[in-house]
Amino acid sequence: MTADEFEEYRNNAKRILGYMPINTACVTCQTQDAKIPKGAKMPSRNCLIRRCVDRAGIRNCAYCSRFPCDSVRATGDAWNRKKIEEKLGVPLSEEEYHAFVEPFEGLRRLEIIRASLKPSDIVQPPKVKPHETEVVDFPEKLRVPEEEKRAFRAVHKLLASTKRSSLGLSDTDMFAQQQRLESRRAHVLRFLWILGCFGKFEKDNGACLVVDAKSYEANRGSEKTLAIWAFVKDTVFKVLSEFGIRCERVALEGVKEEDLATDTGYLRSKGWVMKMSFEPKIGGSTALKALQTYARKMDEKHGKKAFQLFSIVDMSVMLEN
Repeated sequence: MTADEFEEYRNNAKRILGYMPINTACVTCQTQDAKIPKGAKMPSRNCLIRRCVDRAGIRNCAYCSRFPCDSVRATGDAWNRKKIEEKLGVPLSEEEYHAFVEPFEGLRRLEIIRASLKPSDIVQPPKVKPHETEVVDFPEKLRVPEEEKRAFRAVHKLLASTKRSSLGLSDTDMFAQQQRLESRRAHVLRFLWILGCFGKFEKDNGACLVVDAKSYEANRGSEKTLAIWAFVKDTVFKVLSEFGIRCERVALEGVKEEDLATDTGYLRSKGWVMKMSFEPKIGGSTALKALQTYARKMDEKHGKKAFQLFSIVDMSVMLEN
């Protein structure tokens, strides 16, 4: 392509996929790390699937006995004709499909490869040991009224359960899935931290913590994926609902729902608030208030280290006057 043709291609790709290709060609995932040119952006040396395949010693995921795992489904089927046409609301032309969508239908191509393999071609991937999950015991010597103590205990139980859960992922004894679990755990805990530490406690129409868009965006820390609305809605909200936590994004008065995120799916830093409430089975409003008290006291006492301690459910700060 000429420079002008490629620029037109990039703009069409953004319109259809929500993604604008970079100018540097990918040297393919099967290129060894040592042979990837210096400064190349693709393939990513940190790609979990690529690293998992390398550890298994296979050509691609089709040769794995666990195929297709959740990681492959999530990545290899992110863009296909049906999903893209549903997003756009109009059918793709054959030319658009072949130029922009078909190259990314990785799962479909892997399924074709898998169907061509013999049983002897299938390889058992190496299992990985689970990461140690550190959770500090609840401070039994906490000197507060019994009702408050029960609320803090409920918060401790909730956070500990979240930390120890597989968070809806299967095959977590595989490298890629275990790394996804660690990442998902960090994102879910960061979300709880943001709402607990920076949210405003409101009682109108049921007790909830409410954080504005600007505060949410400013306190995502290293969990950058919390800026992607689809991830927040389809993963974080869904995971937390299993623990009895209800979350929603609410548009401010006069703001349209479709204006709350960019064309590429990133949350805008204005026009909405995030709300979170606890069901009675996990302590309801008293536990929700206890989460806020705990998170704010942690932030006041430990500053930049607060989230790290929050992540291991260290509630020793509540022993201090």
